[in-house]
Amino acid sequence: MLIWSSIFETNIELVDLQHRKLFELLNKLCDSFEHGRASEALVNEILQELLTYADKHFVDEELLMVRSKVDIRHINIQRMEHSSFIYDIKNLRKGLCTEDDFQEVSEKLVCFITSWLTFHILGTDMIMAAQIRAIEHGATPGQAYESQNTINYDTATIHLMLDSVMELWRISLERCNKLEEKLETILGVRTQSSSY
Repeated sequence: MLIWSSIFETNIELVDLQHRKLFELLNKLCDSFEHGRASEALVNEILQELLTYADKHFVDEELLMVRSKVDIRHINIQRMEHSSFIYDIKNLRKGLCTEDDFQEVSEKLVCFITSWLTFHILGTDMIMAAQIRAIEHGATPGQAYESQNTINYDTATIHLMLDSVMELWRISLERCNKLEEKLETILGVRTQSSSY
């Protein structure tokens, strides 16, 4: 489960309210596994609710950045991360229907969503919030973007972000290995990385 705390607050009311709702939906999914109620139908229902809400949140966040005149370079980063999240969830969701071990795939899905939300909120969204505040205080969008490296994270936050990145990397590596195995089966040849 992912517990909301002040560490995740951007101090932008709409963004924080929507992030809390994403946490609730993720925890609803986690709760279904903990109590043994998880079925393919229930997981798909919760995932659809989460995807629909995430899509709405991403649109709202991107509109906020445009209205706040955030530098287009940051907006493009946000858009890419948002699109990537939706794409990855849809692909992982397909695995629920095709993989043999429903529980294992479901746990990977929960780990991915947890890690992605943690890293995205603590990283990209906090940078967005800092840029919006800088612009409100007179910085140009370019100046606000260029100063994004001045955010000071405490050690606990850095560890959370690193743990999330490592988990996302592990999940990605596992997915790449499965794709390579499928490719080897289809082509009947060994891929480069599988020889390591």
